[in-house]
Order: sequence, then structure tokens, then C-alpha cells
Amino acid sequence: MRTTAPFQARTVVLHGPESTGKSVLSKTLADRFGGVWVPEYGRTYCEIHGTDCDAQDLLNIAAGQDAAIDAAGRQSDQLIISDTDALLTEVWSKMMLGESCFSTTPPRVSGALYLLTDIDTPFVQDDLRIYCQDDSRRRFFELSEQTLKAYGVAFQRLSGDWDQRETTAVASVAARFEALVS
Repeated sequence: MRTTAPFQARTVVLHGPESTGKSVLSKTLADRFGGVWVPEYGRTYCEIHGTDCDAQDLLNIAAGQDAAIDAAGRQSDQLIISDTDALLTEVWSKMMLGESCFSTTPPRVSGALYLLTDIDTPFVQDDLRIYCQDDSRRRFFELSEQTLKAYGVAFQRLSGDWDQRETTAVASVAARFEALVS
């Protein structure tokens, strides 16, 4: 496994399927706690290159997200809230290609707090979303959870309506990063 930077101990990563509130919630948490928000690099990449990704595209997305998180960590001593990270790119790879794109170098695993977003909210389609059917959303969620467990990553599951998710997320962040957010 690749090593982590010291700032990753003050990082929160949203993890889970599409249309489960990761982008909105990550921005909300950054605003609430005065942290640095790191948006999803993969969305920007796919807006430029399309959603028909191969293994190299997914490795590029993971590297781009890692670079954005690293840049945020070097530029600020505040909490870092990232919309996603390379572990979720691995899940995308398993969904899209049937295997991990990280065949030679595993994704970087950080000491971050992971917030796993459940699929119990209505799906909202946009031009980039792929897995909108209930069975594929369920598979994506299961792979997300399995990946976190396989890497031994501590996570908090966020379920329920948007208010419940936000309440649980805020409590989890406040508990984990008490010294940074008080």
C-alpha cells in the first residue's frame, strides 16, 4: 500500500454510489466546519473525456483525486472534506471493468474518516450518471462497503433522509475531529 501524508489524519472522505448525496454533503460539511472542500475530480474528467472509461482512465481519475486532496492538505491546516478518493475509484473499476484497475499499485489508503452513503434516497439522473437501476445501485453500495472493509478502513454509514444523513455526518466528524472543529 502507498503511504499516506500526515494531513490525511484530518480528512473526511465521502464514499458510496452515485446520487447518494456525496457532493452536496461534502460541501455542506466543509462549510459547516470551516474546512477545505475537495470536489470530485472524476466528474470533471468524465465531462471532458466521457464516461466510457478504461483502466487507464480510472487510474488517471484516482491520481487526479489524490493530487487534489494532497494540494488541499499542503495549502491549509484545516479539516479536509473530499467528495471521493481512490478507494471509490476502485469500486468504479469493479463496476465498470469487473476488476480493480489497481493491478500493480493498490490505491492509497488514508487515515481519513469515511462516510458511506446508503442508497435509500431517490436517484436523481444527470448526464454523467450510469448506475440508476435498483440492482446496480445495490451492487455498487455492496462493493463500496466491501472495499472499505477489505482495506480495514473505519467508516460511518449514512442512511435515511437528507437531514438524517447530515446529522449523522456532523456528529461523526465532530466526534472524530473534536480538536479541529471545537
